Amino acid sequence: MSDITIFEEVLKAMKLGKGARLKEWADDVYISIQRPDANSKMTAPYMYVTSRYGKVPWAPTQIEVLSSKWEIIK
Repeated sequence: MSDITIFEEVLKAMKLGKGARLKEWADDVYISIQRPDANSKMTAPYMYVTSRYGKVPWAPTQIEVLSSKWEIIK
């Protein structure tokens, strides 16, 4: 894992297939980007959060976007 200070860098890494998380989130929680394929019901890429409860669409809050405590995973 590497420290990232701004959300823009996190977004770049996710576009390359990596996941990201805020340091204060539980270890099993992270965000990623899903790109739909021919079998998907979605037609555009979207961000989602993964946790022990499964995967759900994710939209960042202002606090999360402005945080300097992001880290890249995978």
